[in-house]
Amino acid sequence: MRNAGYTGREGFASSLTASQATTAVAWAIAVKRVTPPDGELRLRWLPHPNLPAATKGPTPGEIAFWLAIVSPPGEGATPGPTALLLEHSATLLDVQETNHLARLRHHEDRRSYLAAHAGARLILGHAVGRPPNALQFERSANGKPVLLVHPQEIDFSLSHARGAVAVAAARMPIGVDVEPLREVDHLDTMSELVLAAEEQAVLRKTSAVSRSRLFLRYWTLKEALLKAAGLGLTVSPNEVILDAGPIPTVLSLPPALGPVAQWHLIAPSDT
Repeated sequence: MRNAGYTGREGFASSLTASQATTAVAWAIAVKRVTPPDGELRLRWLPHPNLPAATKGPTPGEIAFWLAIVSPPGEGATPGPTALLLEHSATLLDVQETNHLARLRHHEDRRSYLAAHAGARLILGHAVGRPPNALQFERSANGKPVLLVHPQEIDFSLSHARGAVAVAAARMPIGVDVEPLREVDHLDTMSELVLAAEEQAVLRKTSAVSRSRLFLRYWTLKEALLKAAGLGLTVSPNEVILDAGPIPTVLSLPPALGPVAQWHLIAPSDT
C-alpha cells in the first residue's frame, strides 16, 4: 500500500448528492423485477456508505445507492461526514482485493478501485449485519461478484472509473454504472460499437455540445443492464436498444436477457 499514493487519514472519496452529480458524472441503475412488482421502485440515495441507520436494508422494492467522486493523489477530499477515509478503507479489503489493488499501475485506478470495494463492503455489511471486512464473495460464471451471505436475498453491483464510483444494492437483480462526464474521444467509432442503428440516428440529431453526454447516458444504461443480467459484455451493447430520454426505457433485447417488461432503468432526468 505504501506505493499507492496513500497518506494515512486522507479523505479520498466524497459522496455526491443528486444535484451535484448532474454536472460531474453520468450514472445509471438497472433492475430486473422477477416477480410481479408490489409497488414503485424506491431509490434511497446514501449520504455515506458507513451510516448504519441510513444503510439498514434495503427493503423489498428499495435500492440503496451511493455515488462519489474520487480525488486524485495529492488532492484528497477534506475528511468529514461525506468523505471516505483512505486509511480505514484499506483495512476492509480481503487478500484477493488487496492483491488486485497492488497490481493496478495507475494511482487514480487504485483509488477508485479501493473506494468502490470499500464502499460496497460497508453498505453490504450494514445490510446483512456482518463486519464489512468479514464478508465473502464469489464470482458468477460471467464475473459478477456475488455476496455469499444470503446470496439469493440481496444483490449488489459496483462501478469504478477514474474519478468516480457507484454502488447499488437491492433484493432483486441489479446493475450500476458510472462514468465521469467528458468529451468522448472517437465518438463516431465508439457509437458504432455501442449503439444500435436507431440510437445512432438519435445521437446524430443531437447538438454537438450534448452528443458526448448522451452517448455516456446510453453507455451507462446499457452497462448497468448487462451487469444486472449477470452477462457483462458477453452480449454486445448494440444488441440492447433503449430510449434514453428523461425516463429511460428498454425497447428491445436479445433473447438471453428475457422479456423487456421485466427491466426497469433509472438515470438522472436532466440530461
